[in-house]
Amino acid sequence: MLYELPADLEELKRAVAASQIVSGPSWLELRLADWENTRRSADVDTVILAWLVSHRPSREPAPLS
Repeated sequence: MLYELPADLEELKRAVAASQIVSGPSWLELRLADWENTRRSADVDTVILAWLVSHRPSREPAPLS
């Protein structure tokens, strides 16, 4: 069985830069941008919790005991 060698990092960077895939704003960014409507919506708690999670400091996972 033949295996292809993996692409090197620079080759992958060039491929991504040349691709037409574009990431748009996240769900949370869109909801926060329209706060006037979001704050009156039924899922405002979900939006606020998502915002809080996005601003928490990252932490190391606790070791398994």
